[in-house]
Formats: sequence, C-alpha cells, structure tokens
Amino acid sequence: MAVYWISFAGLVIAAGMGLYGMIRPSWASWLVRLRDDPARPGGFAEFRGTYGGLFFGAHAFALFFMWPFLHEREALGPFPTHWVMMGAVGTCGMMWLSTSVGRGISVLLDKTGGGFNYGSLVFEIVLGLMIAGPVIALLFS
Repeated sequence: MAVYWISFAGLVIAAGMGLYGMIRPSWASWLVRLRDDPARPGGFAEFRGTYGGLFFGAHAFALFFMWPFLHEREALGPFPTHWVMMGAVGTCGMMWLSTSVGRGISVLLDKTGGGFNYGSLVFEIVLGLMIAGPVIALLFS
C-alpha cells in the first residue's frame, strides 16, 4: 500500500506544478528556461497550455482513479478502475522517465551538463519512479 501513497505524492507534486504553471505562466517559463517572444504575442498561452494544462490534467486524471485505492474501496463504479489507474500512473510515470532520457541524451551529446540539468535529471527520474511505483511493483511481483 505504501507504493500507492508514494505514487500519490508524486502525482500531487506534478499536478501542483501544472496548476501553478496555468496560474503563473511566467514561473513555467522560468522553470523550463524558455521565454515569451514579445514580437509574437501568445507565448504565455503555450506555457499555460502545455506546462500547465497538460501536466495538471494528466496527473489529476491519475489522481482521480487512484483515490479509491487509497481508501480501499471501489468508489467509481463497476468498471475496472484499478487497471485504468495503473494505465494512468504508468503513463504519467513514463512521461517523467522519458523526459529524463531526453535530458540525459542532451547532457551527453550536446554537452549541456551543469547544476540545472543534473538536478532536473535527478528530479525527473525520482518523480517518474515515484509515480510509476504501482506499475513497477506489479511488473516485478
């Protein structure tokens, strides 16, 4: 059961980051080290949509299906919510782990190491493993 709570914590962190990115697109811009181009208006919509809405929506979806299992009940009806939840947390976990793979490739090939990229790499791996924990536990049980 602990693996579900760890995954839940990771999902809350990621959903919170997404929600904050929707509310404060300047923070999302700062976090990913990209800037809005004043010559081409609308850049903050990209930060709100992608770094805000996409991240919030995907992780909130997984949280919605995980909630019944944290309370040991089938609160969402007769369909197989356990497998929906496993698919959702697996997808969200793979989003973060795949991001770390891309960043790792960039560190190696583009020689873009440094504190920010190494710290981000560790964060992405840890958060991805936290979120995907229930799927990993299932695969290795």
